[in-house]
Amino acid sequence: MSKAGSSGKYRRAKLRHALFTLAPDRLLGGRLLRRHLKDEVVVRRFEVPIPRWRSELDGLRIGHLSDLHMGDLMPQERVDHINRLLMGERLDLVAFTGDAVDLDWHGIERFFAGMAAIPAPLGHFLVLGNHDHLDDAEAVVAAARDAGITVLMDEAIDIEVADRGTIRIAGVDWSKRLQECSQQIAQVCTPDSDDVDARSCDLLLSHNPKGFIEATRQAVPLTLSGHTHGGQVALKGRPDRNLAVAHRLSAGFYEREGSALFVTTGVGSWFPLRVHCPPEVVVLELRHGDWVEPVDPDNSID
Repeated sequence: MSKAGSSGKYRRAKLRHALFTLAPDRLLGGRLLRRHLKDEVVVRRFEVPIPRWRSELDGLRIGHLSDLHMGDLMPQERVDHINRLLMGERLDLVAFTGDAVDLDWHGIERFFAGMAAIPAPLGHFLVLGNHDHLDDAEAVVAAARDAGITVLMDEAIDIEVADRGTIRIAGVDWSKRLQECSQQIAQVCTPDSDDVDARSCDLLLSHNPKGFIEATRQAVPLTLSGHTHGGQVALKGRPDRNLAVAHRLSAGFYEREGSALFVTTGVGSWFPLRVHCPPEVVVLELRHGDWVEPVDPDNSID
């Protein structure tokens, strides 16, 4: 795992942040950031039918957060508010899919403590993103584990679900390259050929949504991802048409061969501007069934 800011990549990222994020805001007298922080964090709730989902786990509720980017654009008061949004959602588990920090991990302990306090009897789970590695992945992992959060680093674990057997949750570390990401997922999700009762993972956490390609091959019912921020700027009413042009899987739901992917737009930002792409925390209630595009009746994106 990477350590704090001595690398050339870290220094270049720090320079880009100063030139292209902080400088424009300061030239405008801080108006960009003040307006950005007025953007409401939306709670989006979906009922999600998935063909490959096991019916004995029907009704499972997941709280999904991603891309906090703790730093200059994420004050502590907003961090506390984000965790409070999920407090009353009757969740079974909470999943965070990477990029907890942005160039400075100090202060992330408070977010993790708040996340761990969200009622979720099956646990709280986290995978790392590229920004976590850019700063200090070891510090991020230590802070999460100290708070009682399970950090999944290319591994899968079985969690007992009362009266319903177990759920197998897998998480992979950040990888930009599709081939490497696919290898990681194949390693943790391929069923043991010697076990007649073996199955793939039920839930995969992968910061990079490209992991969905291999997850489908491994018959993983649901993959949760972040990373793209939904481009932060999207067409009105079309969150999938956005500035994340380098990502085919950029925002919302995707389905392939009975497997589903959800890519959240995240709660944080890399630039203090979002248009038709609000920051979000997401509640997913899962069941076995034929695929129908899930719709949040309370918060359509327009």
